[in-house]
Amino acid sequence: MVYMSKIDYLDLDGNSLRAFLTVLEENSVSKAAIKLNVSQSAISHTLDKLRTAFDDPLFVRDGRGIVPTKKGELLQAPVTKVLSELKALTYKNEFNPFEKGLEFTVAANDFTVMYIFPKLLKQLYSEGINLNFNFIPSGVPSVNPLRARPSRCQLLITPAPPLGKDFVVKELVESEMVCFYDSEHRMPPKSREEYLDSQYVDVKFGEAESTMMILQPFDMTTLNAPIITVSNHGSLSSFIKGTSLISTQLSLLSDHLMSGLDFSPLPFETNSVKLYMVWHKHDQSDPAHAWLRQRIIDTFN
Repeated sequence: MVYMSKIDYLDLDGNSLRAFLTVLEENSVSKAAIKLNVSQSAISHTLDKLRTAFDDPLFVRDGRGIVPTKKGELLQAPVTKVLSELKALTYKNEFNPFEKGLEFTVAANDFTVMYIFPKLLKQLYSEGINLNFNFIPSGVPSVNPLRARPSRCQLLITPAPPLGKDFVVKELVESEMVCFYDSEHRMPPKSREEYLDSQYVDVKFGEAESTMMILQPFDMTTLNAPIITVSNHGSLSSFIKGTSLISTQLSLLSDHLMSGLDFSPLPFETNSVKLYMVWHKHDQSDPAHAWLRQRIIDTFN
C-alpha cells in the first residue's frame, strides 16, 4: 500500500509523535493505548495520520503483534530528538527537589546500587527530600535502557559504558580489581599460576557477560571455567565463606557486599577499573536530571 503525503509537516504534533514512540517500544497498539491512557482507536487514528505524513505503513503485522518497518526504525532517533527539544522549551528555570511525585529509574548492578544510593538517600531524607527510585539491572550493559523511548531509565551506572555519540559519560570513581577469599580456609594466590589453578565464583549477567570481562589486560582463554556462577554480587560472599573458592571483584565491594571476606591484590598486573555515570543527551538539559546527577557526584566527595 502506498501512502500519499497530504499532511503538512506543521500539522504533526507532540502527542502523535509520542504515540508513535510508545507503539514502537511496546510493539502493540493496545499496550501503547493502556500506557498513554487513551483508546486503541485513538492510537490507530494517530498512526493513520502518521502513515500518510511519512508515506510509509510504519508498522506491519508479525504473528500476533506488530513490528516497525525499516522507515519506522529509522524514525525513532529523529522523533526522539524532536520531542526532547520540545520538552526543553518548557523547562522551568528553577527546579524544586521538594516537589512531590519525583521519580527516577536507574540501571545499575547491585553492588553499585548499594555503594552509592543508601548514602545518598539518607542525606536526601535528612534534608526533607523524598524521591521515588526504581532500580533495574544493567549487566555489562546493553544501550537499550537509555535509548528506549519513552525512557526505561534516566541513568546508567556501569564500569563498561556503552558507545554512542548520543550518550554523555561522567567518571565517578576508580577502583582496583582484587581477589576475595576466606582466610580461614586458604591463603590468597601468590602467583599467576596459582591464581589460574584456583576455583572461583563469577557473576554472570547474560550468556557472555560477566565481571571478569572488565579484568584488563587479561587473556580470558587461560582461565578455567568458574565452578559457580551467580546472577548478582549479593550472593558471592555466601558461596566463598567456609570454602577455598575465590572471586575477582572491585575492591569497592570490601566495605559492602564482601565485607565478611579477606581480599588481596591480584598476583599480576591489571588495569584499574572506573565506574561511570551515563545518560542520554536528550536528558542533558533537564533540571531535575541535572540535579540528581550532581547529587550522585557529591556522594563521592
